[in-house]
Amino acid sequence: MYKISVIAIFYNVELYAEQCIQSIINQSYRNLEIILVDDGSCDSCGDICDKYAKLDSRIKVIHKVNGGADSARKAGIMVATGKYVGFVDGDDWIEPGMYESLMELAVTYGATVIESGLIDTAGDYSFIRKTKLQEGIYTGAKFDEKIEPYILYGGTFFEYGITVSLCNKIYERELIKKYLLLPELSKNLTDDVMCSLPCIIEAKSIYITHEAFYHYRVRNNSYKHTVRGDVLEVVRKYYPDWIMRFSCAKNMTCIEKQLQYFILYLLLMKAIYVFEESKSEKILIPFGGIEKNKKIILYGAGATGIYIYDYLVNIQKQNVIWVDKNYKNLQKSLPVLSPDIMKHSDYDYVVLSVLWASKVCAIKEDLAALGVPGNKIRWISDTYISEPQLLLNNLNLTS
Repeated sequence: MYKISVIAIFYNVELYAEQCIQSIINQSYRNLEIILVDDGSCDSCGDICDKYAKLDSRIKVIHKVNGGADSARKAGIMVATGKYVGFVDGDDWIEPGMYESLMELAVTYGATVIESGLIDTAGDYSFIRKTKLQEGIYTGAKFDEKIEPYILYGGTFFEYGITVSLCNKIYERELIKKYLLLPELSKNLTDDVMCSLPCIIEAKSIYITHEAFYHYRVRNNSYKHTVRGDVLEVVRKYYPDWIMRFSCAKNMTCIEKQLQYFILYLLLMKAIYVFEESKSEKILIPFGGIEKNKKIILYGAGATGIYIYDYLVNIQKQNVIWVDKNYKNLQKSLPVLSPDIMKHSDYDYVVLSVLWASKVCAIKEDLAALGVPGNKIRWISDTYISEPQLLLNNLNLTS
């Protein structure tokens, strides 16, 4: 069986590093080259990597100056020798049968890329994330019909056609290396998207399984879950290059439309402030605009909820009550309360901090059962969902 190079990157995640490394070492698929990249950690990550290298001859360790996830993966891919490559982040972990299952599919169907589901984990709460596409092999006309038109935007706001993570897949090394070694285009903002998805477009060959093996740890103190001040600058600078990354696509007009949805999603997640005018007394413009200092209940504590809570509390200095139906499992790491508190709270609006339209109807039903009036519920305006360019026009992002 072919060798898989597993590139795991670490930066100041000493609390989780051993669980990550052990989950790779204990894979049922034994023909692995394990590359541990310590990206200039200030904690004991480097020592932990070195310790395990002494225990398992399959392990190589790279110590480098901190440069971010993209830089760390570049360092790893330069020494990788396997026919296939997989990626793991140092605060995550994988199921024991992950690479055996994915390699079996690669050999059986001859696919260049194999995708599986992910398991989002926050405290004791977990949620399986997977594409809506059916399981199976996608090549030729089937790829052109089912993958390319939906790879960045699955047709429902906002869901990708293909999950964007690098880490729930294996790739033929030479192809993913080509995209990984291209110049970094987003200051660690869209690394996975602009590497994994263009690679798949060029491969025109992917097998999708819904079985989930990769545990993605959601941490509210992670840099990935905070508001960034440079997002607008990054998007303006790199948008033409993002288009070029997908130049192997058959229908570039379709790709550009999908990119508009992706940019809207990115700004909502990382830089919702860009839609606000400096002298305006309103915030959360994509949600219809809410006057500052109104009493807000934020519903939802997934990745989107973490971003919006950070924005409202730490940037706008608003008093916010944060609720989620899975509050018991989330309270270990997040200041989340039970939605039942709304029965006894004074509030002006309930903001739905989710970016998936498929979840909104069910949430509204739950809120109605709690006595929340429909006119107090705010979600992204239907106008912007149907035509994202309306929000983007004033930002001079795209031509």
